[in-house]
Amino acid sequence: MPDGSGEVDVHGGTAEFHAENICAVFDAFTVANSGSPDRPLGFVSGRIDSVDIKWSGVTKPFLGIVDCTNHFMGDFYQIGNVTIAVTATTPQSTGHGFRFVSDPATTTVNYAQIGRESNGSFFKPLTPC
Repeated sequence: MPDGSGEVDVHGGTAEFHAENICAVFDAFTVANSGSPDRPLGFVSGRIDSVDIKWSGVTKPFLGIVDCTNHFMGDFYQIGNVTIAVTATTPQSTGHGFRFVSDPATTTVNYAQIGRESNGSFFKPLTPC
């Protein structure tokens, strides 16, 4: 994704992501078709015209998580409000010309979390393990 596509305020519990013209997305039309390109409809190249995701409203913080065994640490925030807006199309030249536009007002998200983690060579806890 291009620089500037996302913005995060971890401790404020907010994040935003925006992208346009994500190419080479394959639309198989049905679940059965997605399992095999030999199905009658096969795959059609599609495009995500735009995607916007916004996270806000901390419902529960998980601060100071440290796992010395797996060399993992971080601060995480469970988020209560997420909106997702997506527009996707398949070109008319495919004979399908399908367009999907989501309604961010009716999007249901059961669980979302943002955070900052350190692991591997970046794992440096404040107190030794």
